[in-house]
Amino acid sequence: MFDEVNNDVRAAPEENKIGLGKIREWFQDAVDKSRDWRKEAKEDYRFVSGKQWKNADKEQLEKFGRPAITINKIKPLMNVLSGYQRLNRYDISFLPRTNDDMELCKVREGVTKYIFDDCDYEYQESQVFMDGAIGGIGWFWVYYKFDEEMGDGEIKIARESPFNMYIDPEAKEIDYSDANYIIRAKWVNKADLINVYPEKAEEIKNQQQEYDSMEPVDEQYDHLYYKRDLQKLRLVECWYKVKVKEKIYIMPGGKIINEQDMQNISEEQLMQMYLSGQIPIEQTITVDKIRVCSFFGGVLLEDIESPYEHGQIPFIPFVVFKFFDEDEPAGIVRDLKDPQREVNKRRSQSLHILNTSSYNNWIREADAQSDEQKANMKKLASLPGGVIEVQPGTLSRGAMQRLEAPQPPLSLFQAGQEAAADLPSISGINEALMGVDMPANASGRAIELKQKQAITHIAPMFDNLRKCKKRLASLLWGKHGRKGLVQQFYTEKKVFRIEGVGGKPDFITINQQVTQIGPFGQAVTTTLNDITQGDFDIIVADTQASASQRQAQMYSLIDAVKTLGVPGDAVFDLILDLSDIPNKEDIKQRLQQRQQAQQKAQEAQAAAEQAKQIRMSNSIAFKDAPPAIQLAMAAKAGLIDQKIADEAIKQFVAYNYPQLLQQQANKQQVNNQQITNQIMQAINQGIPTNQILSQLINLGIPAQTAQILLQQVKNQAEINSQPINQNQAPQQNNSNMTLAALNSLRSGNIPAM
Repeated sequence: MFDEVNNDVRAAPEENKIGLGKIREWFQDAVDKSRDWRKEAKEDYRFVSGKQWKNADKEQLEKFGRPAITINKIKPLMNVLSGYQRLNRYDISFLPRTNDDMELCKVREGVTKYIFDDCDYEYQESQVFMDGAIGGIGWFWVYYKFDEEMGDGEIKIARESPFNMYIDPEAKEIDYSDANYIIRAKWVNKADLINVYPEKAEEIKNQQQEYDSMEPVDEQYDHLYYKRDLQKLRLVECWYKVKVKEKIYIMPGGKIINEQDMQNISEEQLMQMYLSGQIPIEQTITVDKIRVCSFFGGVLLEDIESPYEHGQIPFIPFVVFKFFDEDEPAGIVRDLKDPQREVNKRRSQSLHILNTSSYNNWIREADAQSDEQKANMKKLASLPGGVIEVQPGTLSRGAMQRLEAPQPPLSLFQAGQEAAADLPSISGINEALMGVDMPANASGRAIELKQKQAITHIAPMFDNLRKCKKRLASLLWGKHGRKGLVQQFYTEKKVFRIEGVGGKPDFITINQQVTQIGPFGQAVTTTLNDITQGDFDIIVADTQASASQRQAQMYSLIDAVKTLGVPGDAVFDLILDLSDIPNKEDIKQRLQQRQQAQQKAQEAQAAAEQAKQIRMSNSIAFKDAPPAIQLAMAAKAGLIDQKIADEAIKQFVAYNYPQLLQQQANKQQVNNQQITNQIMQAINQGIPTNQILSQLINLGIPAQTAQILLQQVKNQAEINSQPINQNQAPQQNNSNMTLAALNSLRSGNIPAM
């Protein structure tokens, strides 16, 4: 296999091989089945390039001296279609199945973008798209190319010529996913083929000599394996499916792995799984294995298992139109050839009529001019400013008259215009898609709707391209438990550089081994961004890459701001994303900083306004409040002494609410008695004085007041410790004195000791 990895390939059991004879039959069947399509497709490509006349028709016109005019109206239509595809590409995204896979999906998107950039995928995709639009089918080739000098390789995606591909005639699906085999046949030099298969050199040379002696020299001969005039050999690669039995293991989480991956699980991990009751379930299933057989004529070069583990044929078709099982692929050009032929033939016929129509012809009597005058007339009749002489009396008696040239048939020009109008209507590539029928003052919404209506005709082919790209992603990342090219070949640490936000470079590292110390002091090695882990779904989403589409949406937002009153600052970031302004992220960051500053300023202004309202409400309440309340508000504002305000409030409450004052006094007396009792108990329990003081201060009693109170209670305790018959009366008096002292202390006065 040319330009493709073929190392580490194991030979499969003999019973899995089909045999060269059968594969040659497959190739002949595919060649016979595709012969009609190849004839039509080659003509499709010729029409786009401008070679639109058949040789027989052209020779016939030249024989009668008629022009063969070519007015190529197909090529501009294909250019518009190609441009639309290039400006409206699809992007591959990965959706995680669990929250743990979110970051890995971002890594996959970054690696996929790197692969696309490295192999210039956008250009390859546009070429495949044009193959499909012209001939009906285009092909992607997804492979791994190993560089022996670098000791490493890269995943590649390339366009393969549709004329090199041959498909199983029994395949019915539009994407040929049910094909039992797909064949690529390429013309190569003998020396190149021998360099790849040196062990087959003698057989290759003998086969060529056999074809040299047998093949007739005939240009119409269908060269199957050898072209004598070019000395080219045909290398045929047949990628085919075989049914084999395979063991799979269903893991506790539902993940399916193959036997090889099961063998890679360590015994310790298996033991832990068995002890926890999470036992993998073993099953034997029948699966399709891919093999590749390479040969030239009757020389078998190799018949091996596919070097890829994804279990798919590495060629992906992009089919534009295929409406039923037996139908051949067709592109847009197929239906445009007849209208194009009509345009060319009618234009040639019109030109022939104009060339052969008589003009400046005259009718005259025999004696109207002399011989010299007749000779001068032939020279001067068709020249501007020419003067023609006649015999006297010729004009007065009408002996000489000019004949008017007949007009070409009007129906001929009308038919030509109808034929020219048929091409855009048949192809679906009309003026709206070209953007030539849009008024200068058309809104963005109107432009977008008009273009959407125009692309309705060609939407199926873009749908097929989306499906094709999704299938391409499955070759890169695998599916159904099989490894894709990325997991198979990118097993070591690798750093990818991609284009990040705002066009700035970003770097992604995969399979990075990190060693850390575990909880028991052991070394634990983990892999960061392990691309073999995680479950995901692949989707292909529209990318807003089209200048026309993005600008149409941008103008729609601008119109909404102008006409519908949508706040501009609410959608400014969206308008910026849809524009082509450079450094958009920097502008958005500045806008965000400005909005934050404005928000802080608004919050400060709101706080100031609230404080103003509070001051105004306080001012209004001050006027309406009683004098005692006014004094309290003035003390709070620091205008008068707080003691004056407290005394005024006390007098106000005593005069207006005596019952409330008495209740507060009784409550205060109870509280004072409780505090005195607690101090007495603390002294009797021998609690240190500093702790008692600390507790009093915690109750809100000032430090100086607490010291005085504590000393008075101590004095009372000493009195109580004397005999009862001597100190009964003084004890009662001292107790009352202590309570009075506490009340005095609470009022801010220093009692007499």
